[in-house]
Formats: sequence, structure tokens, C-alpha cells
Amino acid sequence: MPAISVSGCLAATAQVATLRPVSLLVPHLVARATAVDALISRVHEQFASLHELEKASISIGGLGPVKWGMTIQEAANAAQVSFVVTSLSQSPSCQYYLPENFDPEKAVRTGTIDGIGLMVVNGQVIRIDIWPGSPVKTPGDIGIGSTMAEVQAAYDGNMEVTQHPYTEGNYLTLSSEASGTNLYSLVFETDKSGKVTQFRAGQLPAVTWTEGCS
Repeated sequence: MPAISVSGCLAATAQVATLRPVSLLVPHLVARATAVDALISRVHEQFASLHELEKASISIGGLGPVKWGMTIQEAANAAQVSFVVTSLSQSPSCQYYLPENFDPEKAVRTGTIDGIGLMVVNGQVIRIDIWPGSPVKTPGDIGIGSTMAEVQAAYDGNMEVTQHPYTEGNYLTLSSEASGTNLYSLVFETDKSGKVTQFRAGQLPAVTWTEGCS
């Protein structure tokens, strides 16, 4: 009979010792499944708590029910929100408005809607900005945090890339050939890592203005 070394026995014993009965793993598996279910539930709750305007898609046509050329009152009626003018406004002819939740029965504002700004020039909505914190996305599922590659893929490579004038990132602008019009466009801003930090849609040339109303 071949001899069995002591070291071999110890190694085998160590391997056996690391095995756990299935019954001991069940609580861990259940706890993990419960955690996943809780996470999914929180995501659903957060989505349910969003205003309909935040669930809408933004495109060269506008943001959900808000379309180019509307007055701010028409936009408020269409989106069922109230709007407040902001310090980003530079003059009576160019102003930025932020949407807020509104209770029509009590006629009071009930909370802010973060990350959405409407540029109104000469009384008409001509541009909509999407800033960090907003869940708004394009029909192609592009939003804050998307990569340059994802943006290009969503628009079949029809984004014109230019250097951002103030950062190490870039501008990605939808070409007129891809949009089918030379009146409206989409512009995405990225950081140096290539991730979208903010974006906007609207009329040309206003949608290309780097500093908004400035």
C-alpha cells in the first residue's frame, strides 16, 4: 500500500474543512435576494415619484408635451407644472424658467423639479437644457452619464465632435443631415472622460449658445 504523507493528509483535511453544508448557505442566499428585491423596489418607488415631465423624452421636437414656440404659460398648461424665472435670465427678451410641481386644487407649488431649464426668447420656448440630477433621456436612452460612444451609437455616428471651449471635454452636436432640419438640433457636453455632463435641444443657433442667455 502506498504511503500517504502527513502534508497530503493535512491539505485534504483543510479542503474538506472549507466546505459548508447547503443549509448554512441558504440564509445568505435569501438575504442577498431580499436585498436585490429591496433595491428594485426603491428604483420603482423613485420612478413613480417622478413628475411626468421627468419621465418624458427630449428630442429636436421638444420635451414631452412642451414644444418649441410655446409661451411659458402654454408650456405650464401642457406639462401641468408651474414655472419660476431664474437668475440665469439676462434680459426681458431672454429668460430661463425652472419647472415646479403644482397642486391645481390648492393652487400652490409643492416641490421643485431638478435639472430642467427652459430658455424663453421673445416670449417663446426655444431651448430646453437638461442638467446634472435630471433623469430625462432621449428616445435613444441617452442621458446624464452616458458615454460619447453611446451617444454616437444612438445617432448612427452623426454627431459632430468639437472641443469644449472651457473644459477638457467635448461638444457633440447632431448634424442637420441626421436631424433632417437646419432649424433644430441636440447638443451634448462631456467631461474629459467622455461622459455626458449636460445636454440640450432647441432651435438654432440658440441651442449652440455656450453660456445660455449670456
